[in-house]
This record gives sequence, C-alpha cells and structure tokens, in this order.
Amino acid sequence: MNDWIREPKAVQQFTGDCTLSGQNVVWREKKYSELGGVYKYEEALKEFDPEGIAYRVANQNFHRKDFVMGNLQWGITYINPFTVNGECAMTHGHFHVDPNCDEYYYGLAGTGYLLFWDGADDFYAEQVYPGSLHYISGHYAHRIINSGDEVLAVAACSLPATKQDHAIIEVKPFPYRCFKRDGEIVWEKEGE
Repeated sequence: MNDWIREPKAVQQFTGDCTLSGQNVVWREKKYSELGGVYKYEEALKEFDPEGIAYRVANQNFHRKDFVMGNLQWGITYINPFTVNGECAMTHGHFHVDPNCDEYYYGLAGTGYLLFWDGADDFYAEQVYPGSLHYISGHYAHRIINSGDEVLAVAACSLPATKQDHAIIEVKPFPYRCFKRDGEIVWEKEGE
C-alpha cells in the first residue's frame, strides 16, 4: 500500500450512538449540578443526582489553544432525555462573542428543537431530527432542546475563536421555554 494514503483523522458514526472518535477528540460532561440559571424551576434540579450527566460534548479541534480566526472544530452534543418539572432537557445556550462567526448544526439522532434569538424581538425554533441541517448566524443566540425520549445527538462545525457567551442567557433568558406535558410539547412565554 502507498505510504501517502492515510486513515481519516476522525470517524463520525451516523448510526447507533453517533460516536465521534479519532485524533484530538476531547470529551466534556455537563452534570445536573452545573445547570444553575438554565431551567425555570431550578429547585426541581435538586431531585436529580448532582453527579448525574445531563449532556456530553465531544470536540475535535487541532488548534485547541490557539483561538486563531479561521481554525475550525467539529463537535457533537449528546443531550439525555429528561425533564425538569416538565421543562425539556436543553443546553445552556449561548451567543458568540464575535457575531461575525457563523456555525452549522446537523441532527444525527433523536428529536428536538434548535432555538434562535437575536436578543431582541426575533425568536424562532427549528425542528431537529436525523439529517436536519441548521445554519446559525453569529448574531443569534442558540440552544438545543431534547423533546424526545432518546438521546438527542447534534453535530456542529464552528470557529472556536469566537468563544461562547453563556452568561448573557442567564441574565436575559430566551423568550420561550419548551415543556412536555402529557406527552405533548407546550411552549411557554418566559416570565409567565
């Protein structure tokens, strides 16, 4: 075999558990105890094992420490199915520090929603499911919600140099929240 033909630097499974494996893949976990400021009924989080895993993230980034504009990373978020007093499982959500940095999300497994919000009046949600592709303008905050009964796996191609601002969302939350009641999805306006 030719020595210039190599194996890929990573493998993204598109079936089963949709695992990302390969060079420079780093895994992070978000525990239930780390979800303060995310859910409407935070007190209900005390019913969960504080060391239990709400979601995991795998990233492949060959320039993890550089934060040089133009360097890309590939990541997968795996959100477990659960509700907090009826509110569907979700990520913190974030704005990009540099709003000129766009991003793509791609549904791998499970079902849910991707929220978009410009921080003012423009808010909408797109359905996420295997094969769905989502363009995210860097000017919009975004959050993934698992509204299904299995792990929601969503891939992302992003620019790490933009960095993520989660704190803004804790101070000024998304305008709507997603609940599952009697098997039906219900959207509630924030503050009501």
